[in-house]
Amino acid sequence: MALRAIFLAAVLAFADGQAFAADLTSAQAVEALKRHVCFSRIWWGDPYARLGQTVTVDLRIEGRTAYLWSEDMRAVPRVRRWADSYVVAGRAAGPVVTQRSGYNIELLRGEPGYERERRRVYAAQTQRLRVDLPATCEPRFDAETPLKAEMKAIVAGSLSTALATWGRRTPRTGVRMTLANFNVDYPETFAYRQDTGEVLRIGLLSNDPMSYTGGSYRRYVVSPVARGPAAIQLRRLIQKYGEVRVVTAR
Repeated sequence: MALRAIFLAAVLAFADGQAFAADLTSAQAVEALKRHVCFSRIWWGDPYARLGQTVTVDLRIEGRTAYLWSEDMRAVPRVRRWADSYVVAGRAAGPVVTQRSGYNIELLRGEPGYERERRRVYAAQTQRLRVDLPATCEPRFDAETPLKAEMKAIVAGSLSTALATWGRRTPRTGVRMTLANFNVDYPETFAYRQDTGEVLRIGLLSNDPMSYTGGSYRRYVVSPVARGPAAIQLRRLIQKYGEVRVVTAR
């Protein structure tokens, strides 16, 4: 029985490894793209994505990475032709957009960054897909998991370090901050410092885009959002979808 149990455990471990190592599928890459489009609309206030419409996406998969290119996903005022470039990576908890760039084609054709990102998609055989973008985007947060709990702890630790190194001096008792809820595939999350009115962004892909926990340093990069309409809108979202906690300087 003991040998059988060991053999079964080895088979299951091998199967899990195979599942993790499996190439991305086009469906996974497209789902990650659509989730990122909604993140951009909600948290970055991106008004240009053609929500509720069907768009064309060219996609090339290279193992655990997918490269995507679309020239009709966004309608940008006073720009005749606009291109969006995405990179989707397969991570342990699911695929995530690790890079997104946008280009005014007529102005930037021939520019090294534009040509490099376009070649990544068209360097080999691609798939042309018709993708239905979501009609609406509302914040929907995935259920709590051990991974998300660990990420929340690192968000709080990163804010604690930031309080100690820049900004207004922090009282020994700490400061009240509202930490926005997030999903583990978000590129960043946000916090509101109540004593100064600052809105802070926390880069969840900082240091190592393949790591959920800030790479070997187990820290996320924290930076202030410039005051203005974007910060005001973010503050409203944070207060609506966040939780208040006291953060002390580390």
